[in-house]
Amino acid sequence: MYITNAQEFQLTDKYDVTNQRSSGQQEEDIWLVDVIVTNNPESHVATLSISDFGLLDEIRISVLSNPDLEDINEILKVTVEYNACCSSTEEYYYLVSNDNDFISLPGIKNEYAYEPITDIHYIFPNQLFGKEGTILRAALQYTETATIKEIKVLRSIAWNDDDFDTEDAITAIN
Repeated sequence: MYITNAQEFQLTDKYDVTNQRSSGQQEEDIWLVDVIVTNNPESHVATLSISDFGLLDEIRISVLSNPDLEDINEILKVTVEYNACCSSTEEYYYLVSNDNDFISLPGIKNEYAYEPITDIHYIFPNQLFGKEGTILRAALQYTETATIKEIKVLRSIAWNDDDFDTEDAITAIN
């Protein structure tokens, strides 16, 4: 069953990135940043590793309210965008429970050599193409006018108020 009240992620200042620091790896340009709740800096969401700090373009934080998942208040998405000869993004998703616990989903990395043709995202029940009680990880294929042409579900995660196993990021390369 597909839900028709599609929602999009909205930029927010409810969360912030702070405490930028070197990872201590002398040879590599790796930096660490903390994602926190803005009005409660002690509320630590995650520590992200920024692999090519010199190529970092921006970090965007957005939320999806009322994702229609049991005991989940919102979805927090942190997008780390890099620009070099080609651009890439790393997306980190956190389910925010009604008790303000943060449950991490495996990260997703998208690389764009030219115009984005295909990229990978999570789709939640209250979004376009969402499925009731399920988190979908899907490859979205676009037309030249940036409308969605096709969706290929890569993984379907039934949500039952559970934790997820961590795994390596899934990468889409165009």
